[in-house]
Amino acid sequence: MSCSNEQKNFELNGKIDGLNNGKIYLLKSNSIILDSAEINNSSTFKLKCYIEEPQILTLRLDDSNINEIEFFAETGEMKLKTSSKRFQFDAEFSGSKQQLNLDRLNSFLVKYEEEDLELLENQIEESMKNNQKSIDSISILRDKIEKKKILFIINYIKNKKEEIISPYLALKYNKDIHEDYLLKIYNSYSKEISNSKYGIELNKIINK
Repeated sequence: MSCSNEQKNFELNGKIDGLNNGKIYLLKSNSIILDSAEINNSSTFKLKCYIEEPQILTLRLDDSNINEIEFFAETGEMKLKTSSKRFQFDAEFSGSKQQLNLDRLNSFLVKYEEEDLELLENQIEESMKNNQKSIDSISILRDKIEKKKILFIINYIKNKKEEIISPYLALKYNKDIHEDYLLKIYNSYSKEISNSKYGIELNKIINK
């Protein structure tokens, strides 16, 4: 389903280096197709649709859900630059404040994940030596890193309470955040944020 011309308030102009032919889809979270574009002898494309508020949309290259990118769309024009070989990992968006907020968070989370991965590799090596004492020590360190990561996420959510990315992240990580924290976070929102798409969904989680 593509939006009518009268309703379109969002435009994504993209370039996929290394791609000459293919089809790209713009989808909502429930896999409804908002727009699509054929890429023929060109690495560029343009997609348009209507969005009521800033929200996560998905780009899918061809018919496989392997090549997908989630991004925070906002009304107006956004740009994407990526490559066909590393469609997800090379993706660089511009034109969305919420996407920038999301990129900043992810850049910090990568550091925690890399640290945990290094410890995991050490843990595997120690397990091959049957060194239980070292395995247990590394497990404690990994638990500490995970707790620091969740605490960082919670603080980031609280610091962005005036932006729609806050309830989105609270929803995404709700299983890692204590219910009391979720309630405090939700109660700190303005009416505009609490009545947003993700604010309403967060309220449902809290009151289930």
